[in-house]
Amino acid sequence: MEELRSTEVLDREIRQDAERKAKRILERADESAQSLLDGVSSRVEDSRKQAQEKAGKQAALYEKNVNASIPLEKERYTVSYIHNSVLEALNEYFESLGAQKRLSVIESLIKRSLSILGDDAVKARVVGIPLSDAEAMLKALFKDRLTSCTSGELTLLSDEAVNGFAFREGILLVSERGVTCRMTLDQKVREVLDSHSEELAAALFDGRISE
Repeated sequence: MEELRSTEVLDREIRQDAERKAKRILERADESAQSLLDGVSSRVEDSRKQAQEKAGKQAALYEKNVNASIPLEKERYTVSYIHNSVLEALNEYFESLGAQKRLSVIESLIKRSLSILGDDAVKARVVGIPLSDAEAMLKALFKDRLTSCTSGELTLLSDEAVNGFAFREGILLVSERGVTCRMTLDQKVREVLDSHSEELAAALFDGRISE
């Protein structure tokens, strides 16, 4: 009987020891698992903060770029709007002149070129103007030195074209020495834009351009 009790005590001690060891193993496992979870959570939080910081910097940079571009875009829009408004006013003005007065504008340009052409005979190509009206004006200027007067294509005036201007009207003169003079309404408009665009804009907007 004593031997049996000794065996039971031994078994109980073995079980108790095993339970203690198992408990310690489980505790260490729990600690490791918690440590792992804490580490993962920490890394996730670090990553989240880094992402937020990076996103914040990118957002700040984007905002800075946008804010920097706003005045430039506003200035571009204002310049474009003023330019288009001036052209619209010029279109209305030349429309109101009528064909004969527009031809007179071209005649004034031709008179400025007479010294370049000299006494040479000239040939004329007429674009966008009634041929008979242009020929009558040219004959009055050149007399018998006008050897021909024919209609020309719009492409003859393409080099002088002002984008947004509505009237493609002009005369191309070629002297017997090969001197070429191109007189167009576009040329006159370009002169006006180069010399008086600020005055026109101020008149159109009643001096409120800077607002």
